[in-house]
Amino acid sequence: MSLFLLSNPTSGGSNSSSSWLESARRRLGEQVGRWTEVVVRPGEDITAMTTALMNTEIPLAILPTGTVNVLARELGIYALDPATTVDIGLGAHTRVIDVGVCNDTIFLLMCSGGIDSATVGQVNAGLKNAVGATAYAFAAIGALTTFTPPTVRITIDGVALPETDIFLVAVGNTSLYGGDLKLLPAASLEDGLLDIAIFTAPVLPASIRNAAFLPQLADAALGRHAQSDNIWIYQGKDIRLESDQPLLLQSDGDLSITTPAIFTISSRALHIKTLTAA
Repeated sequence: MSLFLLSNPTSGGSNSSSSWLESARRRLGEQVGRWTEVVVRPGEDITAMTTALMNTEIPLAILPTGTVNVLARELGIYALDPATTVDIGLGAHTRVIDVGVCNDTIFLLMCSGGIDSATVGQVNAGLKNAVGATAYAFAAIGALTTFTPPTVRITIDGVALPETDIFLVAVGNTSLYGGDLKLLPAASLEDGLLDIAIFTAPVLPASIRNAAFLPQLADAALGRHAQSDNIWIYQGKDIRLESDQPLLLQSDGDLSITTPAIFTISSRALHIKTLTAA
């Protein structure tokens, strides 16, 4: 069996993450003896590297040493000790999950734009390494004070939605966002569909308009999407997003795409190791 370990020295950004990965290496040594390690350098796309496994029988295993570990949370392998996580990766249980595509860029989790992509652009790397996901909260406050809601046009499987201004639009394959927030409550890794959440910006004076995003975010955090008139939730296989001005999108945490954007789903495209079979 050939085994490759992709490691990112900046993921997690703390001594505890480095220690965790070193423990995982020791467990690999105990279980398989030898493996090939590939170090991911700054600027390299680890998602593209891992999704080279798409449409093959070769499985991907996750060692969750990152800041938030959204995919590991979705798979139920978050916050486990290194030895257990390695054993899951070497074990027999495998799920076959969908993979999202946006303008030829592959994503496993979510693509989104608006306040959150502005937030990603403002995250200070040193602060992220020091306080983890809390860094995004600090950046979000800064983004909210200067953000101007863009006007977007969205088409889902050929059906056009009303043109609207938005605080946030997110298209995803997973329910969780930034940790434990279920931004897309019905999203599944295996249903062959993309989910989309649209946080619309109401018509209010500019001085108070952005404050309307906070109760929307609270509704999402409490699972009250359906009770909010300003949160629209849909599903589809082909989603098209256009905006009056180019809107920067984050894809699995990386700022790499601008509108116009076309989202599609590649169904059952990636084998991935899990704690138990689906």
